[in-house]
Amino acid sequence: MVGALWRWWSAWWREAESSPDEASQVKAGVTTGGGDDEVRWVPVYVAANRLEAEVVRGRLESEEIPAVLRGEALGSVYGLTHGPLAQVEVLVPEELLERAEQVLDTVAVEDGDEA
Repeated sequence: MVGALWRWWSAWWREAESSPDEASQVKAGVTTGGGDDEVRWVPVYVAANRLEAEVVRGRLESEEIPAVLRGEALGSVYGLTHGPLAQVEVLVPEELLERAEQVLDTVAVEDGDEA
């Protein structure tokens, strides 16, 4: 049974790799919204941990500013919650950096923090 399944899958995979048809190909724009344009992501905030980064990302996305998180994978694996391995960068498209900084500055002022 396993041998038959393996042979079927191997044959399917070889066919899929050798003759991809246009219908089976998904353009990047359909899945990522980016299309053929390359987006340059730049850091707007460095959070102390993943939870703080998620809050910042949520605030930016509430203002319709797309944001992604980038952090050291080792920190997530070991469950680190403080220190340099736990830090997470919040990235935004370069063309929205100034607007994102304004949103985060507004939040800091509302919370009583000095910007």
